[in-house]
This record gives sequence, structure tokens and C-alpha cells, in this order.
Amino acid sequence: MQSSLYFLPPSGDKRDRSGEIEALLKEKGACTLGVGDYFVSGVTMPHGTSLFGMGEGTRVILLPHVTEGHAILLESHCTLRDLTVLGDEKDLPLPEVTPLEDGSMPPVPEPWELGARHGVGFLGDATNVETSHIQKKDCIVSGLRIRGFSGGGLHLRDTGYSTPCSLCASDCRIHACGAGIFISRFSEYNKFTGMVCTQNIYGCINNGGNNVFAACAFDANRQGFLIDNRENKSKNNAHGSCVGCTFNHMDHNTGIGVRILNSKPGFVFSGGQMFFSHVVLEDSQGIVFNGSEFGKHIRFHVTRGGGVTLSACFFSTQPLYFVEDNEAFRIFQCYTKGGTEIQVP
Repeated sequence: MQSSLYFLPPSGDKRDRSGEIEALLKEKGACTLGVGDYFVSGVTMPHGTSLFGMGEGTRVILLPHVTEGHAILLESHCTLRDLTVLGDEKDLPLPEVTPLEDGSMPPVPEPWELGARHGVGFLGDATNVETSHIQKKDCIVSGLRIRGFSGGGLHLRDTGYSTPCSLCASDCRIHACGAGIFISRFSEYNKFTGMVCTQNIYGCINNGGNNVFAACAFDANRQGFLIDNRENKSKNNAHGSCVGCTFNHMDHNTGIGVRILNSKPGFVFSGGQMFFSHVVLEDSQGIVFNGSEFGKHIRFHVTRGGGVTLSACFFSTQPLYFVEDNEAFRIFQCYTKGGTEIQVP
């Protein structure tokens, strides 16, 4: 009976339920949504509150008149679990992108060309060390299904680089978004486990340092995993890791699995798989691929920058390398399935 005090039933119509959800969170500290549709213009979860659903059948839908914003915004110490967050009640996939007449794929939109409708947001206003310590803190997101947003399914920005100011996200499925995980600028020490980001424009845009991704799938997007510091979006902009992640089948099997632009602190990819995708590194250094498996016809494009290392990796066939203005590209103990050692080109 106690849990019924926090239960908000579906209304069966399309009226905005944002105020009711927020009121229950403020009054009780928790809210449970039932099986059904809840249309919102944007729910801001107050400090220390918890919002729960009942799995796939609990659908929180951002109303179509909202041209920019988030279906759900997290304040500090919030918990969000076990519901579906939709940008479109019809739950449509992304429009199919077909090859051009010459067989190539149309250009992938740049990150700044993505839309402004986002699923779940964890946002601050940090600009330096001092402001990092006063940002939102320690939120947990788990068991979400997020689909149909022109921006980020999960959107993080400017929460700074204080270790308590971080988000832990696990076991979410994000599809048909501009970016599955969109860390647009200066958001650090976040942890992502078991995230499945597929059939988006970008699987993940990671413009923040010290972020760790474990057992995540960035497959079948137009582009898999992007670090983009061309405009110095983050002071650290990388030095995190992907462990046990997959980057397969990008853009009709011709796209980029990992793309890193102007990243200086470095990034580690360990124990991952990449099939029918490619690697592009520009003006970056300290990039490591270790103990990973690569499929057939993998290409590495390395332009300028500093140290790039492949070690103890397995390749189905001899990879192709295009290295320009980079004297610090290294390969150690990497082999094809036939046992041929891969050499530096």
C-alpha cells in the first residue's frame, strides 16, 4: 500500500503530465508510472528524487510542439529506471539512408547539425575547476529504452571535471536518435555499462574526459564513436576508455567505427571488436587499440598527431593503412588469423 502513494496512473489522453509528475516527486520524493503513455513537455526531476516505470510499456513521450529541450532532466542525486522515453509517439525508425549513384554513402551530418530535442539530460554550467565542484552530482540511469530524438538520447553537457559530478548509466537501449549518447561538451567521470546504441546517426559523441564505456554496443549507426575536439569543446576532451565494446556494420558496412579529431590526452580501446567499419584519427595522440579483434578489409586513416599504438590485436585479413604526417604510428604483436604478423606500413 505504501507504494501506491507514489503511483501516477496513465490518463489515456495526450495532455501534458509534466506538472503532475514533478509535483509527486517534490511531495513524496519518488514517483512510479504505470503501463501506458505519459505525454510531457519536459520533466525536471528535483534533487534526490526517483522516477520509476514498469519497463517497455511505460512510455514517456515528448510532446511534438517542443522544438528544443529534454523529455526528462536530472538534478543531483536522481535515479531514473525502467521506462521508455520517446520523441515520437509513433516510435518510428530513422529514415533509411541509401547509397548514392556511385555507390558511396551521403555525408554524415556534423554534430552541430543534429537536432535540439533530447531524451534524458544531465546538464550543468561548468567552465573551469572552481565551477566544476558546484555542479549536479551522482545520478543513476538504468533500464531505459530511448528512441526517436533528433539530438541525444542521453545528453550530457558542462557538468565539469569534479569526480562526484557524474552520471552512471547502465543497460539502456538507445535507437533512432541523432546520437545515442551525446556528451556535447565538458562532462567528465561518467560511467556507461551495457549500453546498446544502434541505428542512430552517431552511436556516441564523447567530448569529455575520463569517461569510461564498458561492454557497450555502438553497432549499425551511420558513425560509431566520435571524439570531436576541433573547436576545443573540452579541456581534457578524452583520456578515457572503451573496454569490451563493439563498433560493427556502420553505414551499410562502409562507415567509420571510431573517429577521433584533435584529441591530445589520448584514449584507450581494449578488448573490443570492429567489423565492416573503419578508423579515422586526425591531429590526435595517445590513442591505443589493445587486445582487440578486427574483421576483413579494415582501414586506418591516421593524419598528423602523435603516438598511435596497436598491440596484441587480431585481424581477419591484412588491414589497410593510410598514414600521413605521423611518425609515431606503432604496431606490436598484431597478427592475421593465418599467423602473419602485421607490420608498420
